Amino acid sequence: MSLFQCEKCGCCENTALACQGFKDITDCFDWTGMEEDEGKLLCSACGPTKYNDGTKTKYGEWHGKFDRTYLPLGEFKTNGEGNLMRIESGDTDFRKYEIKS
Repeated sequence: MSLFQCEKCGCCENTALACQGFKDITDCFDWTGMEEDEGKLLCSACGPTKYNDGTKTKYGEWHGKFDRTYLPLGEFKTNGEGNLMRIESGDTDFRKYEIKS
């Protein structure tokens, strides 16, 4: 299971808990009101809340399977091993870059 950075809020997310980030699975969701997010890697909390047929998804809120870690937006990508890596340095210890609220 790979980690990725949400392209909307910047948090660290797991593909298995966020519909693979919604990036390549867009056809079945209703993107009304969030058209600018369609095609982005999104965490479970930023994901669409309805399917095309109007039924509610389990998304639109944090799953709670692990703590939500916010990182500087756009500074991380998934490396070849499926880990989150800081683009600038290659560092995989993403937790030391956490934005504390």
